[in-house]
Amino acid sequence: MRSRFLLPATLLLTVLLASCGRQNSRTQETTDMHGATPSVAERLAEYAPVSLATDLSFLTERERALVRTLVEAGTLVDEVFWRQTSPDAIALRDSLGAAGPAAADLSKYVRINYGPYDRIYDGARFVGTGPATKPPVAAYYPQDMSKEEFEDFSTKNPGRKEELEGQYTVVERDGTGFRAVPFAKAYPEVPRIAALLEKAATLADNPSLRKYLRLRAVALLTDDYFASDMAWMDLKENNVDVVIGPIENYEDALFNYKTAYECAVVVKDPAGTRELQMFTGHIDAFEKALPMDPKYIRATAGSGNVLEVVNVVFFGGDFMKGVKTIAASLPNDPRVTQVKGGKKQMYKNLIEAKFDKILVPIAEKLLRPDQRAYVDRAAFTSFVTLHEVSHTLGRGYVFGDDKLSVRRALKERYSAIEECKADLLGLYNNRVLLAEKKITEEQLRKSIVTYVAGLYRSVRFGAEEAHGKSNIMQLNFLVEKGAVSIDADGYVVVKIEGFLDTLGEFARKILTVQAEGDYAGAGVLLDTYGKVPDHVRVSLAKLQGVPRDLDVTFTF
Repeated sequence: MRSRFLLPATLLLTVLLASCGRQNSRTQETTDMHGATPSVAERLAEYAPVSLATDLSFLTERERALVRTLVEAGTLVDEVFWRQTSPDAIALRDSLGAAGPAAADLSKYVRINYGPYDRIYDGARFVGTGPATKPPVAAYYPQDMSKEEFEDFSTKNPGRKEELEGQYTVVERDGTGFRAVPFAKAYPEVPRIAALLEKAATLADNPSLRKYLRLRAVALLTDDYFASDMAWMDLKENNVDVVIGPIENYEDALFNYKTAYECAVVVKDPAGTRELQMFTGHIDAFEKALPMDPKYIRATAGSGNVLEVVNVVFFGGDFMKGVKTIAASLPNDPRVTQVKGGKKQMYKNLIEAKFDKILVPIAEKLLRPDQRAYVDRAAFTSFVTLHEVSHTLGRGYVFGDDKLSVRRALKERYSAIEECKADLLGLYNNRVLLAEKKITEEQLRKSIVTYVAGLYRSVRFGAEEAHGKSNIMQLNFLVEKGAVSIDADGYVVVKIEGFLDTLGEFARKILTVQAEGDYAGAGVLLDTYGKVPDHVRVSLAKLQGVPRDLDVTFTF
């Protein structure tokens, strides 16, 4: 029934012409980090086409049917995410798709970005009429609503505050005020997604997976995910898994309250998982070794932490927008992680594709020649794993207030601060592993240099994207402290001696802000270290022709 969202041909022509015109008039907003104004074709070239085929031959026929059903549910989840990104996202997508070859590049780029706003160029609009940059409200709140207006109404109406600020509601105007509409009612696809999960449950021979799928179906219809999150943590001996529903808060740039729909259908990689189990037994040791005031350190990071290496069969929704996810640490609900820990899934086929197509070329262009050999695929995989492990470290609730989550306290500043914490600790935790002789000095050198090369990879995600801003912050701090420098030939040089001490110094700042729920302090860190300096722009200018990310097609 999408025909009702198609733009008339005359309006489509206006959209295309307006797009071309505004690209020239908004040079400062659409320029990349080295000052150029890229065309849509040039932007497309920054996403390397990759087809990832996942081997399902080891699955039973019923398991393969289960996978197909979950992918079907995932395509509906994808449609819900389109509704969440911006009010005109679906209309533009469908109209450009109907326009044929004349709009092919624009159509493809809209699909990569899930709308008309460029996710690696600071949210600048590249097609259509509307705000010049992506509104922080996305499509969760009225487009003309201000932050102050919402907060004032919530304060004056405390009985409605919880539902208005809830993770699973859309906010609409209601006369002179606002009302909250549950996701289950706001999005017509939700009942069909739940029905497909029920169908998938009938195909699941694994009891723990069957229980999870049924509870997840109920969760989608009730917008209450606690029971299904707990069941997901209890999955055992399952070959197939699915992450599905409204989960991450990145899309809500106004408050970081609202969650975005996403779906990842994955199959286990047993050999890879066994290789990484070493980290599981060290999570509490990592917690105890955190570089922060001991009073903030918890007795345990959770007893049920799970590490898995999986291959992705399908991505949809928030997993697929712009820069593709290579790992996840879930659930996000601190009520679950305090009891169960978290599950860290490494998306092996995506990690390897990004290392080969992006990180290696970056290292060859930016690092001093004698340090390039330290960039290592195993080190990259280990860092990604430790990054996800580190999401469960530190406080989930503000110190002294077990009812106020760090996420809620830091609001829209949370995502960049949290990603920064996970990155810093993802490398810092090697200190524990080195002390216990689980890694060698040579492996540590590889991890440090690979981490620095990875900072330049992630900085290219854009200064307004949580992961991009996080990496800019780290890079600025490391340069300020002399741990990273630029030599006379313009190459990046890593000072390995004392590197972990420098990381620990910055991690202490981040962890303290989180432990204290210090919204203002988070703002100071973001303002001080979150801007792209000239030396980074110069370095990034050398990466012309190196993809920023992947344009992935999944086959199975």
